[in-house]
Amino acid sequence: MKKKVMQTWFIVLFIVGIVVGWLLPGNFKELTKQMTGDVLKTDIFDVPKRLGQLDQETEYFKYTVIAETETGSIELLRLDERIPLHRHPKENHFVYVYKGRAKGTVGDVTAEVGPGQIVAIPAGVPHSFERIGDSPVEIILFSTPPFMPGDIQWLEQE
Repeated sequence: MKKKVMQTWFIVLFIVGIVVGWLLPGNFKELTKQMTGDVLKTDIFDVPKRLGQLDQETEYFKYTVIAETETGSIELLRLDERIPLHRHPKENHFVYVYKGRAKGTVGDVTAEVGPGQIVAIPAGVPHSFERIGDSPVEIILFSTPPFMPGDIQWLEQE
């Protein structure tokens, strides 16, 4: 190819690149994240250490999100007193009691739960937890889809 033709192609491709880059919504990182979805990265979580670093809070519990994808998430929660009756319209929860004891009500079932036990909570089912004893209840929460504290529907207020 002649030098003039190569220069013309280079200029055309450069201009097309600028126009396409300008037309893309948001930044490239967000665009690729939307196209590929959140990818779970390999990690190892130090649960006792992370339970000491809870960085978010609701009126009834402190928590931190330790992993999240489009389809689910894992949170660490500490319950100091009680979580009143509420429900999550879209989220299924699996609650693993790491430390402490609690009285839990899920739908029509009420039981005491402690370390090593898992409570399954289907989406939309009313549930509550109340600490038993003096120690806080520390929980590992597995949610699908991801936990959205703003979507909690409180059915009972203190």
